[in-house]
Amino acid sequence: FMTVISAREELIAWYIRHGYHATGEKRPFDFDDPRFGLPKVPLEFVVLEKKL
Repeated sequence: FMTVISAREELIAWYIRHGYHATGEKRPFDFDDPRFGLPKVPLEFVVLEKKL
């Protein structure tokens, strides 16, 4: 499996075109690291999976 930031809709679409599918699972985005600042939009990870 892999995770992609939910705001990256074009990237998720690219992975789906290349055989991945969304599992429906979402994981929280960790905001605890001050090196990256605070996001301007709500963020979470979407879990994608590809059968090999």
